[in-house]
Amino acid sequence: MHMNRAKLKNSITAAVLAAVMILSLMLAGCSGQSGAELKVSEDLESMRYVELDPEINAELEGLLSDQGREYYEMFLGKAGEFDYAITGADRTDKGTVVHVRITTYDFASEYLKSWTEFLEPYENDESKKEGDGKENFDSAQLYETLFRNLSRIAEKKYIADVDINCEEENGKWHTDAAVNAALRDAILGGMLSEMSSLAGL
Repeated sequence: MHMNRAKLKNSITAAVLAAVMILSLMLAGCSGQSGAELKVSEDLESMRYVELDPEINAELEGLLSDQGREYYEMFLGKAGEFDYAITGADRTDKGTVVHVRITTYDFASEYLKSWTEFLEPYENDESKKEGDGKENFDSAQLYETLFRNLSRIAEKKYIADVDINCEEENGKWHTDAAVNAALRDAILGGMLSEMSSLAGL
């Protein structure tokens, strides 16, 4: 009788485990994410290490002091801390458009604030201008101030919705995440569009 109870208990345990495994597999299969959405998530994760253009990077490295380089590295690390959520997807003739919401630090506002505060003394003091009318400011000091301020932002207040285009080829999904300008701008908290706006582009 004791043996039968033991066998019965083992059978029930095995049945429960099998049911749990089946349920887990069903949930995994019904997670709601398509192949395109999974690929978008994968690509976004791979973008957490933010890199700037090599020429710009080399120029900054030459300008900045050791402390400035530290601020710069801190800023790049902070830029990789963005949060994202896939908010939907639409099928198109060419593939799938995945909608993503990026939440990150408001680098754009801090960039504008730092730039404005740094230039104000030069704009109001004619003695600090060169003969051709251009401001004679210290670029190294400007960038050091900028990266210090960018690296110290504490709250993620910037939100942007971005569309990522996906195509399936031979059973594999590909996205335009790596070359998507709107996505890169969103990850950098709108700073790229702010820079273009100030430059008149």
